[in-house]
Amino acid sequence: MDPQPRNDADSGEEPPTSAGIELGQTLKRWREESNRSQNVVAKKLGTKQPTVSRWESGATLPAVEAIQALWRIRTQATETPSSDTELDRALELHQRAEMERGRGPKLSSTPAPQTTTASASSPVPAETGRKRTVLTILAASGAVVLVVAFLAWHFAGSTQTGGADRPSASAASARPAPPATCSGASCTSVEPTTTVCAQDAVTAYSGRSYGVLVELRYSPRCHAAWAKMSGTSQGDRITLAIGHDDENSQEYRQQTGHDAHTRMIHVDDLSGVRACAIVEGRGTVCATKAASGTTRP
Repeated sequence: MDPQPRNDADSGEEPPTSAGIELGQTLKRWREESNRSQNVVAKKLGTKQPTVSRWESGATLPAVEAIQALWRIRTQATETPSSDTELDRALELHQRAEMERGRGPKLSSTPAPQTTTASASSPVPAETGRKRTVLTILAASGAVVLVVAFLAWHFAGSTQTGGADRPSASAASARPAPPATCSGASCTSVEPTTTVCAQDAVTAYSGRSYGVLVELRYSPRCHAAWAKMSGTSQGDRITLAIGHDDENSQEYRQQTGHDAHTRMIHVDDLSGVRACAIVEGRGTVCATKAASGTTRP
């Protein structure tokens, strides 16, 4: 399964835009070139077939991560040298579609105000000129204070976050924040770390092998579970499944860093839930040791 995309950029349908329709046609061509059905692509991306259909029709816009994942599916399936030209074009169409829907940055059409100079036929009195000069100086001073205050706030924020990379404006607009709270079935396929579920989560089961730690995480508040792996490398996969229910299973392939996790699934009983890491080139390790110290088969 390819990297899990965020939720759709648009949760509801809107009239398709020209850029959105062209983007949808591009995504459909990529899928057909990879010889994959909408159902197969939806499962790989952790979403549903109707969602993929709306992407291809231009009714809704996918997240940037979904576009990148579809491009990887296409290039891997066709076994052709990867050229990012088409991908760059698709991302440009995504940005244009967002602008057409009024969500992207727009250039102001209002012309800049022009300074009107006094004509010789209507001289400005000396006293009035002095008042205007004082007001101009005060306004300039206020602008300088605002600029200094903004820079101080900006650098203070960078220091507090330890220099962590900040998401770009285009990336932030492409993936809206998931719901702050969920419970039960509404948590399925939702990113756990951006919900209240991560606040009371505990490690129910764990396992370690090949230098990799696997954890089955559970939130009693949300009645939801997810799988997490640590100490992994690019290409390793983390999976979460309830028995043989492939429909609600979750999987994520590591792209960068050393830690990764799946999205959530709704569970009330952890007895049939399995969290396993597939360590590329070495083997599989599953979370079988309970927090109490017992080990299940």
